[in-house]
Amino acid sequence: MHETAFIWSDGFLNYSFPGDHPFKSYREKKVRELLDVTGLSNFVTLIEPDPPTEDQVLSVHDREYVNLVKTLSIKGEGLLDSGDTPAFKGIFEASLLRVSGTITAVRLIAEGKFVHAFNVGGGLHHAKRNSASGFCVFNDVAIGVKKAEKKFDRVAIVDLDGHHADGTQQLLYSDPRSLKVSLHMYHRGFFPGTGDVDESGEGEGENLTVNVPLPPGTGDEAYLLAFDEIVMPRLRAYSPQLIFVVLGGDSHYSDPLVELKLSTHGYMQVLKKIHSFAESRSGGRLILLGGGGYNYDATARIWTLGLAEILGIDNDSIRSLHDPFPTTTIPFTYNKVLQVIERLKELPLPPSPSPVS
Repeated sequence: MHETAFIWSDGFLNYSFPGDHPFKSYREKKVRELLDVTGLSNFVTLIEPDPPTEDQVLSVHDREYVNLVKTLSIKGEGLLDSGDTPAFKGIFEASLLRVSGTITAVRLIAEGKFVHAFNVGGGLHHAKRNSASGFCVFNDVAIGVKKAEKKFDRVAIVDLDGHHADGTQQLLYSDPRSLKVSLHMYHRGFFPGTGDVDESGEGEGENLTVNVPLPPGTGDEAYLLAFDEIVMPRLRAYSPQLIFVVLGGDSHYSDPLVELKLSTHGYMQVLKKIHSFAESRSGGRLILLGGGGYNYDATARIWTLGLAEILGIDNDSIRSLHDPFPTTTIPFTYNKVLQVIERLKELPLPPSPSPVS
């Protein structure tokens, strides 16, 4: 038995919007192929998602909205939000399956059967309580966290997708048992328009939402500085027992929808830090989820490299997936990142766990 579960179903490929819509399942298909090409499939256990049910999504979504998705899925037309997320025949079942992939990952880790799990079909972080958003129908991230909280007292999400995790934030904003971190591009007019520093949680969830809004053009070294200065102290203070990582590929410098400048090297430096922290403080428990990414080749390479990182495998076939060089940040943008860091440093750290008596 391997330490890492790779959650996979060919049904994941059915969650792919028609026409010229940018969200395609080419990425997932390519990752599955790269597992065999690189030999990583020899080091993971392939696991089919548990049979999906409607009840799984009702932990965070309203029944009326779930019924709407079912109706439009049968019709094969209509909009599930203001325009980004059109319905197609079978979208309901395709969405449930991807959610079930994340729930399966949580179950396997909660039962102690695996230390790591990767649901490449997950990371649909824009979906809200009663609407789709940003190509996301059901929010598997929030659903997975609520499932994990049945076993663990403290769960963390580190979302590296280039867009703000607004749906996850909405659904878990007052949740006292989860730390929500989102690093994303932020400027006037950019989707979804949320995720500034002052959005930090409410009620029992106060100081448990951490937004790191980065300017266009943020490259590896500036991104890593923000991660080291802001995210790592909060992970250390909170000491989660399980960490979710949304490894959205759209922070990559080649992405057509986002203007961040991460390279594969920057992504892996961040993931290496999270992985090391999980090994030392979270019993190694780590769940990777997919997310966005609209340069399909770059996203597939990032996800495959991420799997190699948590497997501890580094060989010629893996190294060949990297970009030629890390990226850098021009001084003007770097100074903007420093300003974001200073603003975030003024906010309190999340509460530390109570000592065991």
